[in-house]
Amino acid sequence: MISLLAALESRFDDAEGGIRITGADWVEDDLEVTLSITFHDDCETEQWTISCKDVVEESLRSEWVVGLDVSPHSPLLKPFLEQDIPIMFSRNEIAQEALFGIVCSCCIEVMGRPDYIDRFINGEPSARGICSSSFGLLGRFPASLAERILDALRDKPIQVNALAGITPKKWNGSEHVPYSQLQVLKIGQSYVIAERFDGRRR
Repeated sequence: MISLLAALESRFDDAEGGIRITGADWVEDDLEVTLSITFHDDCETEQWTISCKDVVEESLRSEWVVGLDVSPHSPLLKPFLEQDIPIMFSRNEIAQEALFGIVCSCCIEVMGRPDYIDRFINGEPSARGICSSSFGLLGRFPASLAERILDALRDKPIQVNALAGITPKKWNGSEHVPYSQLQVLKIGQSYVIAERFDGRRR
């Protein structure tokens, strides 16, 4: 990835350039993503390939964007690296729209994306779902997000508590082991979570 990131750093013009995903091919747990990159108006479009090793999650769309980044510190890693914390609630006197809004707001603040709420909240991701109940399991959240939700609800007319968390694990072929060395490749709103990325020009 060093050559691709260096080329983007030195040659890419945010006002004139663009990056687009043009293909994605799977081989077992590995993913090969093909990119068309126009660095600026005065150069021809180049084709690059990024090999993603041991992918655990991806969300790809083909659209022209201006950002590409690889990071081991992305909030998208929280569901894989932080404990999974169940939050139970009772004596809920908060309006269902308000409770759902608080949970969504906390999710956006911590995760940076609104679409993650449906993987954490219990049941239907809407005000009519669990947020309309007087008691139950609010959802299962990464530890930092659970802490943010508990803090946001601390002075509200609802009783909440966190249960013991579970460390996320993956199957390595013989046993379940914790995730490690994960990174996130972000291309606009698209992303790939994997253990390693290798970029090369085609």
